[in-house]
Amino acid sequence: MRVLVTGASGQLGRHVVAQLLERGYAVKALIMPGEKLSDELKSECYEIVEGNLIEPEVAENAVKDVEAVIHTANLVSPLPGMSDCQFFANNVLSTYNIARACGKRAEKIKRLVHVSSSAVYPNDSHIIATCYNPVDELHPKRPVGTYAISKLIGEEIVTSVGRETKLRFSIVRPSGICSGDAILHRWSVKFVCAILRIGQQHPESALFMPNGRELWRELESEAPNDALCAIYDSEGRPWLQQPVDVRDVAHGCICALESDAAIGEAFNISAPRAIPFDEAARIISEVTGKMVVKRRVPVRWVFDLDNTKAKAMIGYRPKFDIEQMVKSAIESGSQSSCPICDQT
Repeated sequence: MRVLVTGASGQLGRHVVAQLLERGYAVKALIMPGEKLSDELKSECYEIVEGNLIEPEVAENAVKDVEAVIHTANLVSPLPGMSDCQFFANNVLSTYNIARACGKRAEKIKRLVHVSSSAVYPNDSHIIATCYNPVDELHPKRPVGTYAISKLIGEEIVTSVGRETKLRFSIVRPSGICSGDAILHRWSVKFVCAILRIGQQHPESALFMPNGRELWRELESEAPNDALCAIYDSEGRPWLQQPVDVRDVAHGCICALESDAAIGEAFNISAPRAIPFDEAARIISEVTGKMVVKRRVPVRWVFDLDNTKAKAMIGYRPKFDIEQMVKSAIESGSQSSCPICDQT
């Protein structure tokens, strides 16, 4: 089977390409003009094409000779010089054009796998408190922000095209994708302070303090930014988060491609389990030597995503727990920033 992967040079796309090749698929890789695939992947792909999916003809040419599409292409934040409107239009138009192109060949396209995001709920309670935890696929959709809105509209586009053309599609919703050394930064004092700061900016968040208390300032004054943070609420319950390794997300995309049970369905794609901050801090400290700061606050952040449906219906089996993600991060030696920490 020939499979088109959009965004093939991106964080997720290149791992999807690699796993498809390992499974014997012929891969057609769509990349933006000027971008490159690694030499290893380049030599294995049967075709590499350049183009911007905001142009309808690019999408139509890309799908004309394939039997399936995994659509990973999107922006998570505006590029330098790009307006918020352009950022929004890029994500929505690229999804619209690839879905319409697939719809025109619905009899030949065996599956369109659309990569959305858990931001459609959202499940990060520093923006808006969740209705319940863990967040499953039935949770109300209340997107906040340009990216989240664009992803929900993308899902509606794919669903509408499927309804109109009988295109066989499935949707996957990853949560907190990590690659390189990104996992090491998600348990630090800096990360926790950023979460608390953002939460205080959103009155509907689970972290908002009605009395105006700025919890992050207290933590900042007591601990270095790069220290690890074992943080608990006032009842002693640790904070939780469930970042997912990019390799598990690629595996989830292929599960959605290969399983007939995936047709017309949406699936949460997340790590094997939610990870307590104190556990992650201990594991990372053991391999990096960084100090661990223990802290209690009157609020609790829970960032989780229930993947029971994906496990039961399409055979999703995430492999990368916190120990393995940390090991991979240390071995990779790559440097990455934390988008949450960079927010003000």
